[in-house]
Amino acid sequence: MVAIYSFWDERKLLVFVALIIVAASVSLLEIDASRNGRQSPIDVVVGAVYTPLQAGLTRMVEAVGTGVHDVLHAGEFAAQNQALQDKAGKLAAANQRLQADAAENRELRRLLAMKQTLPGDAVVADIIGYVPESTRREVTVDRGSRDGVHRDSVVVSGDGLVGHVLSVGPHEARVLLVIDPESAVPAYLRRSRSWGIVTGTWLHAKMKYIDQNATLQQGDIVVTGHGEIYPSGILIGTVREIDRKDNALYQTAVLEPAVDFHSLQHVLVYTSP
Repeated sequence: MVAIYSFWDERKLLVFVALIIVAASVSLLEIDASRNGRQSPIDVVVGAVYTPLQAGLTRMVEAVGTGVHDVLHAGEFAAQNQALQDKAGKLAAANQRLQADAAENRELRRLLAMKQTLPGDAVVADIIGYVPESTRREVTVDRGSRDGVHRDSVVVSGDGLVGHVLSVGPHEARVLLVIDPESAVPAYLRRSRSWGIVTGTWLHAKMKYIDQNATLQQGDIVVTGHGEIYPSGILIGTVREIDRKDNALYQTAVLEPAVDFHSLQHVLVYTSP
């Protein structure tokens, strides 16, 4: 009995033969590529598809690993961050101390230079008391009669005249500042040699009784004149404003004190009578 092949059997046979031909062709291409040292077309296609997928997968794995590592070491990172912040704070504090020490050294050097320019003996004193709401502009220093300080001792800073001693105890003394309205210092303009009296205005000072014919300029330097208390030549300040009226007997000049009384810390108190 002869076998009768159906139409579907023929299609299966054709598919099978086609697959054999494709497989043979692929094998021949692989062999040829291998002999010539190059990738086969299949390797190229597979590489084009697989390589991006592999790179993306690698990045995803690395990101996940980094996240897991960060989570596992979060406490360690926080401790390290806190340690760095503490170290930065200590360094900032140390830097501030160094700057303060440098400023104090500069001030003490100016005091030494001032001491060398004026006659007599002097002691370095620190400001230990200041009452802003007081009716007087005065400060208290930590030197007294046991250090040779006496009433009317002249007090200066490295920048210029501070004032004079009002009263003295064994270990401290009260100093009336040159900017106090009750202060009166004989003074003269260094450029024109014109004389006057410097009194305080609470914030600044003014030079009164300047001869009407004297020529004043802003920035003129005013220094102490020799008197019962003050020696000659101590810097008081500079002319800031000029008040001259034609019908007045004298001129008046508002001064910018040489000393910054708000930041005053160290002074020289002269002990010579």
